[in-house]
Amino acid sequence: MIEIAIPSSNRITLLQNTTMKLLKENNIDHITIFCPEAQVDLYTEQFPSTQVVGAPIKGIGNTRTFIRNYYPVGTKIIQIDDDIKEICSIEDSFKVLTLMEYFSKCFEIMKKENVKFAGFCPYDNEFYMKSGYTLNPKYTGGHLILEIIRENPIDVKINHFEDYVANALYYLLDQKLLRFNGTYVKTKYFNPKGGIIDYYGGLKERKDMAERLGERISLIFRGLLQTTLNKTHNVTNLKFKSHYRFKQDDANQIIETYQMNKDTLESQKV
Repeated sequence: MIEIAIPSSNRITLLQNTTMKLLKENNIDHITIFCPEAQVDLYTEQFPSTQVVGAPIKGIGNTRTFIRNYYPVGTKIIQIDDDIKEICSIEDSFKVLTLMEYFSKCFEIMKKENVKFAGFCPYDNEFYMKSGYTLNPKYTGGHLILEIIRENPIDVKINHFEDYVANALYYLLDQKLLRFNGTYVKTKYFNPKGGIIDYYGGLKERKDMAERLGERISLIFRGLLQTTLNKTHNVTNLKFKSHYRFKQDDANQIIETYQMNKDTLESQKV
């Protein structure tokens, strides 16, 4: 069985019109919505047939960490954002399978490659896509991810760049970062209401935090992640270094440094 986990905050209408509509159209159940505890009644009222769980600490990073600890070890979960309009693919198998059959095939590949995490292409321009999957460090995004709950789940408390940090941690733990390059989602970035922008108090505040936090993360994950500028939104971003070579000693040291700083990344210098 595959469990569907949807982190959401203050976006009931958006969730209803996008992700929940998509899941319903594809006859997908076993859905749990994870929202701030103060919003449980609101979400339950809107989605009475769906399980709603209150996450005790607000923020997408804390919520995803809560989700990873909510399910038993070995559980197959799909974390999907609350603003997904469509899931698309150039893969031939995607066109002949139901959506859940396709995801089941993805989990089979995860088992074959002995990894606990997988993601998908982070952009929606099919012209630049290739079919198949890769195992080198390439950003997958957090909007749609597959996970098999490990014995000691990763702990990512930050809210901006939590997906990059999760990608990097899984790569360092599994020595692979599985990305299905021909499948992607259609969503809406920088939505002005709810979600991460609401958490930081506005778009400007989010951009300011991105600049500060990006530098701190690049120092911890030295050689693996580096800062860059997203010219479309004029905001600091991160990217994986394409020629990073995995070394176990380096991986252990990076993980140790991260563990020492994870609780204060958004508030202190590294």
